[in-house]
Amino acid sequence: MPIDRSPLRILAWVTFSLTGCGSTDVRTAEDYDPGSTPQAQFQKGALLCDKQAEADEKVMGRGSLDPAHSTYNRMFDACMRASGWTRKPEK
Repeated sequence: MPIDRSPLRILAWVTFSLTGCGSTDVRTAEDYDPGSTPQAQFQKGALLCDKQAEADEKVMGRGSLDPAHSTYNRMFDACMRASGWTRKPEK
């Protein structure tokens, strides 16, 4: 008798969707190394990246269906790297 695998596939998909493949943390300026940039300039740049990431998340994000904040984190990371700052190594 064949096993109906669709409930198992649905369970696997739901589990993966809820846990995701990454962290559920939102990236912040504390995740990046300012290097020799003055702190005030670094904070101003991080604020601009935050605003850009929030705007992108409103347009491209999945809202409450994105517990990993992947759209926000991707844009924030791209903006910070484009500004010349690198992520600190994860602990």
